[in-house]
Amino acid sequence: MTERLRPARHAPAERTWKIRAAEGSDLASVRALLALSHLPWDGLMDQFGAAYAVAEVDGHVVGVAGLETYGDHGLLRSVAVAPEWRLRGVAEALVNNRLEWAGERGLRSVHLLTTEAARYFERLGFRTVARDEAPAPIRASREYASICPQNARLMSYVAAGSPQVEACCGGNCACNDEAAAGELDSAEGIRTVVRERYAEAARQVARLGSTSCCGGASASAGPITSNLYTIDETTGLPEAAVLASLGCGNPTLLAELREGETVLDLGSGGGIDVLLSARRVGSSGFAYGIDMTDEMLALARENQRKAGVSNVEFRKGEIEALPIADATVDVIISNCVINLSADKRRVLQEAFRVLKPGGRFAVSDIVVRREVPAEIRRNAELWSGCVAGALEEWTYRDLLKEAGFVDVEVVPTRIYSREDARAIAVGLSVGDAVLDAVDGAFMSAFVRATKPAD
Repeated sequence: MTERLRPARHAPAERTWKIRAAEGSDLASVRALLALSHLPWDGLMDQFGAAYAVAEVDGHVVGVAGLETYGDHGLLRSVAVAPEWRLRGVAEALVNNRLEWAGERGLRSVHLLTTEAARYFERLGFRTVARDEAPAPIRASREYASICPQNARLMSYVAAGSPQVEACCGGNCACNDEAAAGELDSAEGIRTVVRERYAEAARQVARLGSTSCCGGASASAGPITSNLYTIDETTGLPEAAVLASLGCGNPTLLAELREGETVLDLGSGGGIDVLLSARRVGSSGFAYGIDMTDEMLALARENQRKAGVSNVEFRKGEIEALPIADATVDVIISNCVINLSADKRRVLQEAFRVLKPGGRFAVSDIVVRREVPAEIRRNAELWSGCVAGALEEWTYRDLLKEAGFVDVEVVPTRIYSREDARAIAVGLSVGDAVLDAVDGAFMSAFVRATKPAD
């Protein structure tokens, strides 16, 4: 069973924390972290110590995760990270550490209960199972029987590449059936898949203030969306704006925004890039955000209110038909959104239309470096996750030029490896042969172009 419990993902190589076994002196810090994350500490003392790991920075505990054992089964609980250290891979590293610990002890299974963070744990290799599938020792634990609510979802860890993961998709097989594949047969079907995925992401962030039981990791990032912004950039922004960031780059930094400019963000989500743009262009400038998802727009407007930013407006609309007048924008930015559109030609034409003469197109996006297997293109989850709908580099360049842009550049910012692809595809029906085929095929890129001056 040691092989089965090997973590499916790895923490980022570059980090400034260290992970160690918890000690009695850590108890006060751990309880404070659980309180900040709205997680219960009932029963914490039952197995506190070697069953728990903490992340430490300069002698301060900034993260915790427990793997309590019941017979030859484990129950993951109390995954919590200090607010200032979230979105840096700390939670993932702690979970992987506990999975390794479980493997070293030959545990037969690892389960967890969560009301809020199922999507996050799916990316780490867990899948939803029926509550009555829990082993008897897990069902008898205090966590299962009384601490977590009865509506908490039970999830079981399955190493990536195992037959169970190969045969199913997130525990419900939805990604493999004909109905899911059929969703990608039309532009409206793709739009629906994307809208539902991002609406759920917004709802998850909005729920973070509520008790989320033992699986309390915040909305978090995979290999595409992690470590995009510096602490200096996110300081002063609402936490929900940071948590809702689902991009693949930092266009506000790369676009070199100037005082007094008008900026438009295509697919603004929770609003982080719009708020950062508003800072950069100053009180004499303005930043618009366009999004088609009501839940994301509500979240973005609330983040604007909390940030106290006035030179911002969020509008509902589709990026294929922008609710913006002709020639009114200095800079268009976007963060891993254009790849989600089924009509990218129309998106780029609309971008050209609303830009002023001499205006700049400066977006972060996922770009394909070579041909990829058809099954990647047909996977609904990978489409909504920024991968399946990505344009080939040469097609991106051609469409920009066709729309009228000049000075087109596609600059790689990160090339994704086979292991990155495995992490992105956790829980999906993607085999080793496909992973080999996409090794190095996708990249995050900064795509730059200019509308000719009159």
